[in-house]
Amino acid sequence: MFIGAVLAFCAGIYLEAAHPLFPGPLLAACAGLILAIAVFRLFRRTVLLTVPLVLLCSFLLGAARLAIVETGPVPTPPDQENTVFDGLVTESSSHVKVVSLQRPVELRGMRVAFVSDAEIDTSQRVRLFGKMIDLAPTFQNPGGSSWKWQKRLEGVTYEIRGRLLSAAAGSDPVARLRRYFKENIERSGARHSDVLKALTIGDRTAVSRRTDDLFTRTGTTHILIVSGFKIGVISGFFFVIVRMILGRKRVWRLSGRDSRYAALLTIPFPIMFMLISGGGIPVIRATIMIVVFLIATLLERERHFYHTMALATLIILLLYPHSLMTPSFQLTFAGVLSIVIFMGRLFPLLMGIKNRFLAWSASTVLSTASVTVGTAPLIIYYFYGINLLSVIHNLVAIPLLTIGATVLSLIGMLFPYGFYLLAAAGYVTDFTIAILQKLDFAYLYPLIRPSPFEILLCYAIMLAVLNVRRRAVALLLVIVLIPLALLQVYGDYRDRFNSDLRVNLIDVGLGDACFIEAPGGMRILIDGGGYPVGDFDMGRQVITPFLLYRKVRHIDYVINTHPHSDHIGGLVDVVRNFDVSHLVTTGFFPQERIFNELIAAAREKGVDHLVWRRGDGFRGEGFSVDVLHPGAAISQDDLNDTSLVLRLTYGNVVFLFTGDIEADVEQKLVLSGLPLKSDVLKVPHHGSSTSSSPPFLYAVRPKLAILSSGRGLKHLPSPATLQEYERLSIPVLATYRCGLIEVRSDGRDIHWQTYVKP
Repeated sequence: MFIGAVLAFCAGIYLEAAHPLFPGPLLAACAGLILAIAVFRLFRRTVLLTVPLVLLCSFLLGAARLAIVETGPVPTPPDQENTVFDGLVTESSSHVKVVSLQRPVELRGMRVAFVSDAEIDTSQRVRLFGKMIDLAPTFQNPGGSSWKWQKRLEGVTYEIRGRLLSAAAGSDPVARLRRYFKENIERSGARHSDVLKALTIGDRTAVSRRTDDLFTRTGTTHILIVSGFKIGVISGFFFVIVRMILGRKRVWRLSGRDSRYAALLTIPFPIMFMLISGGGIPVIRATIMIVVFLIATLLERERHFYHTMALATLIILLLYPHSLMTPSFQLTFAGVLSIVIFMGRLFPLLMGIKNRFLAWSASTVLSTASVTVGTAPLIIYYFYGINLLSVIHNLVAIPLLTIGATVLSLIGMLFPYGFYLLAAAGYVTDFTIAILQKLDFAYLYPLIRPSPFEILLCYAIMLAVLNVRRRAVALLLVIVLIPLALLQVYGDYRDRFNSDLRVNLIDVGLGDACFIEAPGGMRILIDGGGYPVGDFDMGRQVITPFLLYRKVRHIDYVINTHPHSDHIGGLVDVVRNFDVSHLVTTGFFPQERIFNELIAAAREKGVDHLVWRRGDGFRGEGFSVDVLHPGAAISQDDLNDTSLVLRLTYGNVVFLFTGDIEADVEQKLVLSGLPLKSDVLKVPHHGSSTSSSPPFLYAVRPKLAILSSGRGLKHLPSPATLQEYERLSIPVLATYRCGLIEVRSDGRDIHWQTYVKP
C-alpha cells in the first residue's frame, strides 16, 4: 500500500507538471477523500474500497504539492525600467544563476533567474542592475526542454535582464568554509585543480570543455557531479572503515551492533559533504536518500529496501517536488533499483565462487554493468549517446577518483598543510585522465532518442524478461509487450517512409533552420541557426535534440543558404556527428571561422561538398528542388544578397525558401521571369523592413508565409512588413509566437500545425 501511494504521489506531480491546476480545489478534494477513508475505516468497510481512495488521495496530494510551489505568493515587480537588485545566489550553473532577492524590500525572498557566464558560486551576494521581466520561453520545439517550464516548477517566474555590478563572498559559516577549501585547493598547486574542486566542493565552473567532453564520451561524467552515487560511495567508504574499527569487538560483530553503530556514526559524513559541496538541490536530495538508508540500517529495517526507497522518495518530493522531472533524480533511482533488481537475480551465481577476491571482483563488474543497462534508456534520452565500454571506464575511474582523489582532497583541504595530500590527489587525477584518454573509444553519439512511452516499454520488457519464469509475466511479455514494441517499430517505419512532404521551420530564435522530410525517406536541412557571440552551440543544444526526436541520424542534404552566423552556426555540429551525404553552399567562401570549421568538418567526414548556383538542384521521389538565385555573376558586397533561393515542388504544391535576400534581389527575381508563384513562402530576412517588397509578394502570392525570428528584437520582424502581409491577406506564422511550424502536403493541399498555439 505504501509503495503504491508513493507511486500515485509521483503520478500526481507529473499531472500537475503537464497540466497546471489550482491547489485549492485539489486540497479540498483530498480533504473529502481523507474523510471518506476515515468513515470507511470507522465502519470497518472492506479494504477493496479503501485502497483506491488512498491511491486517489495520494495522487491529488502530489498534484497539490507541486501546484503550491507553482502558484505560491509572488510579489509584483515594480513598474520601472531599470533598478538595482541585491540578493543571495542559491543555485549556480555555468549559464544560469538563481538569486533570492533581498532588495528592493518589497521583493524580499523572491527567487529570480539571472543569465550570466560569470563564475559566481552559491552563497555569494550579488548586485544586479537591470529590469525584471517574465521568464521568456526558450526554443519551443518538440524534443527539447523548456527552460521556462523547468523554472516554473521550481517557483521561479521572473528573470532579471541586465548586468552584474558586483559579487561578494557570502558571510555565513558554510560559505566561509567553502571559500577556505577552494583557496586551499588553488594554493596547493595540484594538477587538475579544476577537477578536484568539482569532486569535492561541486564547483564545475573551471572544468575545461575538453576535460568535460572526455568524461562525457567515456560515460564517467557522473563522477564530476556531486550526485547521490558519489555521496553513497563516500558514505560507504566511511561506513566500512568505522565498521572495521567497531568490529574489532567480537561481541558487537557477532550481534550485528557493529553495523548499526557504524551507520549511526556515518550519518554526519554525508551531511558534512553536503554542506561542503554547496548544498544544491541535487546534493540535498542525495543526502536525504543516504541518511534514510543509514537510519534504516540503524533500526535494522534495511531489508525492507523498497519501503525505504519509497520513504526517501516521498521525503525528497515533499521538499522538492520538481525533482521528479530532473535527470539526476531519475538516474539516481534508476541506478539504485537496477543494482537491487539485477543483482537479486545474479547473486546465486556469485555464491558459487569460493575465492573472496574473485567474488568481490565479479560483484563489482556485475553491479556496474547493472547500473549501465538500467540507466541506458534515460541516458540516451537526456544525453543522446552512450559508451558501450563505460563499465570498464567506471571500474577504472570510480575507485581512483571517487575514493582515491576525492578522499585525499577532502582530508587535504581540511588542514592548512594538507598540500601534499592535495598534490597526491592531483597525480591520481592526472593518472586517471591519462587512462581515460587511452580508452576514449566506443562512444555512440548521437543515438535515436526514445520517447517517454518507449522508455516505459523498454523497462517493462526488462522486468518481464527478469521474471519470465512466472507464467503470468511470460504471457504478458508475449501477448502485450512484444506486440506493442513491434507496433511501435512499424509506426516509426511508416512515419519515416510516408508519402507526405513535411516542412519544419525550427524555432532557433533570430536565425533560420528548416528541416524537410520528403517522400521516400529523404531528409534535407536548410540552415542551422546560431549566434554571433558566446559559446552556445545551436547544433548540439537545439538542432540535434529535434532531429533525434524525429528519429533522424542520416541527412541527405545539409544546405547553407549563406554564411552568416545565424544561419550556419548550428551546422558544424550536425555535419560532425550525423551521417550527412551532401553539404551545399554558395560559391562565396568568406574567411570566417565558422565557415572554415564547417568546410573542414565536411572534409574530415568525407561529405560531398556541392556549390550551387542558378539552375542547379536535384530530383527526388515526386518532388524537386531548384536553385533560382544566385547566378554566376553576383556582387558579394552583402552576404544576405548571396543567399540561395530554393524552389521546392511536390505535385501541385510549391515552397519558396528565400534565405536573407533583400529588396534588390527580390526585384531581380521578379524581372527574371523565373517561376515564383508558391503556396508557402519562407519570409525573407526574418521579416525586416528591407525585404518582402510588394512586387515580390504579388509575384509569389503565397497561401501561407512562415517567419523565423526571435523575441525582443527591435525591428525584426518589422511592423510595416507584417502589415504588408496582412494587407494582402497572407497569413503569417512566426516561430517566436508559435514555436516549431510544421507544414504538411500530399501534393495537392497544404495543412499546418504549430508546437504552441498562437
